Amino acid sequence: MPETTPRKRIRRDAEQLVADLQAKIEAIKARAIRKRAKANPAVRYTVAAVRSIDKAMAATADNVMKRTLEEARGVLSAYLTLQGVIPAASAGERGTTGRRSSEVVEQTGASLLAHVKKNPGQRGEQIAESLHMDTKTMRLPMQKLIAGERVRTKGERRAMRYYPA
Repeated sequence: MPETTPRKRIRRDAEQLVADLQAKIEAIKARAIRKRAKANPAVRYTVAAVRSIDKAMAATADNVMKRTLEEARGVLSAYLTLQGVIPAASAGERGTTGRRSSEVVEQTGASLLAHVKKNPGQRGEQIAESLHMDTKTMRLPMQKLIAGERVRTKGERRAMRYYPA
């Protein structure tokens, strides 16, 4: 019977060590590129502009304005990516940055209810696309409409369809 030891040493072969070292070298190079890019005044001002756009998007309730700001942010983010700087995630990508006021939720709910009355049987994604909003943005107002028995649903999850009550 062969004798086994309780502590077997895991040895990495030379190829794995080389691959790990190359990955570290690439990470160091990428960090150096980002550091040089951040020293560029144009990049610094662009990063500041992206932050300002994020604040403006959080402050406005106008969907047209939000879409316009998102487009501008996309262009600036693309420039930053080309310069080797990874821009911070936008509010829509990282979730909400704060609570919406009850008035904003009610206004969104009113527009959702009007849309459901005009277009019964649509799924959440279709409604969100028609109203130029994110499905996460419409979740709370729609839940309030359902709880208030102003909207009824059929189906589950992504197959859920909304009808006026």
